[in-house]
Amino acid sequence: MKKIKWQTYKTIGIKEKYTYRYLSLEKLIHFLETGSIYLSRLDKFEDNLEGISPYEIKDLLSNSDNAQQNLIEKPHVVGEIWNSQIKKHKEIVKLIREKLIQNQKDKYVSCWILGDVESIGMWDLYGKNGFVIRFEKKTFQNLIKKNISHPRNINKNLELIISGKVIYQNFDEMETMEKESLLKYSVFRKHLSFKHEKEYRVVGYSKDSETTGIEYFLGNPNQLDFQILTSPRMNKFTFDTYKKILLKYINYTKISPSKLKIWLDLRNLEL
Repeated sequence: MKKIKWQTYKTIGIKEKYTYRYLSLEKLIHFLETGSIYLSRLDKFEDNLEGISPYEIKDLLSNSDNAQQNLIEKPHVVGEIWNSQIKKHKEIVKLIREKLIQNQKDKYVSCWILGDVESIGMWDLYGKNGFVIRFEKKTFQNLIKKNISHPRNINKNLELIISGKVIYQNFDEMETMEKESLLKYSVFRKHLSFKHEKEYRVVGYSKDSETTGIEYFLGNPNQLDFQILTSPRMNKFTFDTYKKILLKYINYTKISPSKLKIWLDLRNLEL
């Protein structure tokens, strides 16, 4: 039987208790129906620098529009020489882009948020009037490891599963700090501007780049230890309506309003 390898990355120092996944009703129902989390292929992410290395960042910075502008400002660089330099810069940027996209196509990622409490910012970004799946971080990580040998995961052509914490770096400083910026797995690198997310990732490596996503099975949702929280901005009527839908899939004890709701509704509380 094929065996998937397992590793963790930068998890020992994690202090936050929970992992949160902010999502829509459709994606929540998919989880409750399948017992699986969805790992999306890395080149499908909005951030097109996912998985970039320090060396690629250095080349990208040195061949960016700023570098081209510097050439324009040099009066002694004229005509054919200038055009040749511009063409060279564009070709280098194109090669970096093509290499990066190709490297992204063997990596599949499920993104979660670390925290001791919910984040109102994450609710507004990813879960407006939506839902959160909340696991204790240790429980979630153990579930990922436990199920690497499950038949439903073995058949997904996965070679390696890694759970770990994203490291945020200032790309503008990496041009002169290549070695200091090296990570064992570049898929856990993101630009410093995303630091507010406090992201925890489940990453699968697979040579099957034809599929845009992989379902990773965790188990029967009714037998898993997790909580569903509804948006703090959700009114009682909407909550009751959605709860009736969710009860077709899950025990009522797993569904509750956001812990932040009392603070947002303080003025309107009926006492």
